[in-house]
Amino acid sequence: MSLWQRLKERLGGGATPGGGAPAGAGGGAAPDADPSGRGASEPRAPRSPAAPVARGRPTREEGGDDIARLRSAGARQGPSTEEVIAVLRRARGTLQEAEAVAHLVAAMEERVLPDPVRVACADLLAARGDEQGALSVLEGAATSRERGSAARAQPVSSTEGLVLAADLYASLGQLPRAIGAIERVLVREIGAPGARERHQRWRAALGAERPAAARVEDVTFVAPSASKTPFRLLREVARGGAGAVYEAEDEVLGRRVGFKVYHGRGGDRAHVTREVRLAAALAGPGVVRVFDADPDEGWIALEWIARGSVRDVLRAGDAAALAPVARWARPLARALARIHERGYVHADVKPANVLLRNLGEPVLSDFGLARPRGAPSAGGSPGYVSPERLAGRPSDPRDDVYGYGRVLEDVLVRLEPLGCEGLAAWKELSLRCLGPDDERPPDGAALVRAVC
Repeated sequence: MSLWQRLKERLGGGATPGGGAPAGAGGGAAPDADPSGRGASEPRAPRSPAAPVARGRPTREEGGDDIARLRSAGARQGPSTEEVIAVLRRARGTLQEAEAVAHLVAAMEERVLPDPVRVACADLLAARGDEQGALSVLEGAATSRERGSAARAQPVSSTEGLVLAADLYASLGQLPRAIGAIERVLVREIGAPGARERHQRWRAALGAERPAAARVEDVTFVAPSASKTPFRLLREVARGGAGAVYEAEDEVLGRRVGFKVYHGRGGDRAHVTREVRLAAALAGPGVVRVFDADPDEGWIALEWIARGSVRDVLRAGDAAALAPVARWARPLARALARIHERGYVHADVKPANVLLRNLGEPVLSDFGLARPRGAPSAGGSPGYVSPERLAGRPSDPRDDVYGYGRVLEDVLVRLEPLGCEGLAAWKELSLRCLGPDDERPPDGAALVRAVC
C-alpha cells in the first residue's frame, strides 16, 4: 500500500474522489463511513434502513461541483490555484472537508500541484490532526516509484510551506529538521513573522540536550600596515564568527592577496595550522590557494579573487550573472567530490565560501570547520547545517551535499523571477539535496553524476 493510499484511508473510508463509497467485500458500501473525520465514539444521527443516506455527489447548492473539480487541480482545464484555495476555505470545518482533501490527494497521485495548493491542503490536514499526512503533502511524498508517473513531486520551497513544515517537524519531536527548515526561511527572509522566535526556541530546546559549540565573536581591527607582514591592507571585504578578511597588497611580490585575520589572534594557533595544512593538502581544482600563514599571529594570506563569492554576487543584485547554473554548479560538485575522495568533509558549504575566479571556476574557501569523515563535527553556519548534523551526527559527505543544495536554493530563488531557462532540473536537484538522508546524493561523486 502506497503512502498516498494510507493517507486516503486516514481521511475516512467514505471520503473517496467522486463521492462514491469504497468497495467492500461483495461490492457493498463501507459501513458507517464518516467523512467528517469524527471518532467512532462521537454520537451520530440514527440512520433509517428504509432511507439510506445517499453517497453521491453533493448538490450544486452545497458546493458539490466545486468539490468535485478539485480532482482536476493542476490539469490544463482544472481550477486555478486561487479557486482551489477558495474551495478549501469554504469546505473547512464542514462535512465536505474530508472529501475535498481526498480529491486533492488523488490529484497529487497524477500531477505536481503548485506550492500554495499543497500548503493549503497540508494546513487543512494538520487542523484535522493528521500531522504526518500534512508532512507527506509538503515533502512531496508521491513519487514516480509509487504512481508510475514520469512526474515527481518536489518538497515545497515557499516561505509559507517551510514555516508550516517546520512547525509540523517540531510538533512531531523532530527538532533538527524543524531548525533546518526555519533556518532556510531566515536566510531568505529574516523578517518572516515568527521565524526568529521559533528558531531561538527550538535551538534552546535542542541545546538543552546538546550544547552548541562555542564561537568567538570578538571584534577584530587591523591597522592598514602591519610591521610583521609584507602586506598592506586596503579594505575589509568580509567578516564572520571566526575572523575578518581584507583585500591586501603584497608589497614584495606586487600582487593582491586575501588577508584573513582570526579574532583570537595567537589563541587560534592550532585552528589556523590545521586549516592551512588541510587547504594545502587538498590543493587543486576547486580549492582556494594558500600563499602564506602565521599561526602565532593568527593570519592567512590567500589568493585574491576580485569577483568575490556567490554571496557577494547575490548581494550586489547581479544574480543573472550566475545563469546558466551549470557553468559554476558542475565544477563546484567536482570540487566536493575531490574533497570527499580524500576522506574529508568541508562542513561549511555556503554562498560566502564559494569564491568565483570566474563564472565558470568556483573555488571553495574556509576549511576551518573541515573534518575527516566520521570525526565529530564542530559549529556551522545557521541555515546551511544539515538536520542530521544538528542532531549530532559525525562529519559526513551528505552534510556538504546539503550545503550544496542550499547554495543552489539561494541562487535559484533569485533567478526564477528573472525568467531564466533551464532551472527546473536544478531546482529538483536542490530539493533532493535538502531532503531526507536516504534520498540525498551520498557524496560528491554521486553529486557529479547527478549534474552531468
